[in-house]
Amino acid sequence: MRRVFLKKTAAVLAAAAFLPLLSACATVPSASPGAGPGVVLERDFRGRLYASGTFRNALTGSERPFKVVLDGRWDGRKLTLREAFAFADGERDVKTWVFTRTGPGTFRGTREDVVGEARVVTEGGVVRLSYDVVLGGTQVHFEDVIERGPGGAILNRAIVSKFGVPVGTVDLTFARRPL
Repeated sequence: MRRVFLKKTAAVLAAAAFLPLLSACATVPSASPGAGPGVVLERDFRGRLYASGTFRNALTGSERPFKVVLDGRWDGRKLTLREAFAFADGERDVKTWVFTRTGPGTFRGTREDVVGEARVVTEGGVVRLSYDVVLGGTQVHFEDVIERGPGGAILNRAIVSKFGVPVGTVDLTFARRPL
């Protein structure tokens, strides 16, 4: 009995020691050095955009490709961004972000599935979003970095985590023409 207790205790302590390492993996994706001209949310997401991306499940290794058609309207204070998703498995979904300017380079964002509000900060031409979403009945956290990539494309990399542990990533490329 004591041996089983000691083994379980050792396993819990080992997991506890490993957790900070996993949490470090769930930090904000870093921006690429010298990524090119910066992204301006209200300029670059106005009008029609097309995106192609993949969600990668860090736990199973599976991937879920998808495409998005985005329509953005800027009224001088708010950016309304309608996203029509088409997943490779046939699922379709529509979500609408509303980003409201709160100060120079800062916005708050809302969307149907976002818990509370997203924090949005633009620094050095890189847009960073931090928000929680309910997916499949489970609340997860997103940390997005949106920046200009080679050739002028806009790239979005996100780390998805639960309790600070990474559970997936999203890579998305935006363009003015269908991808």
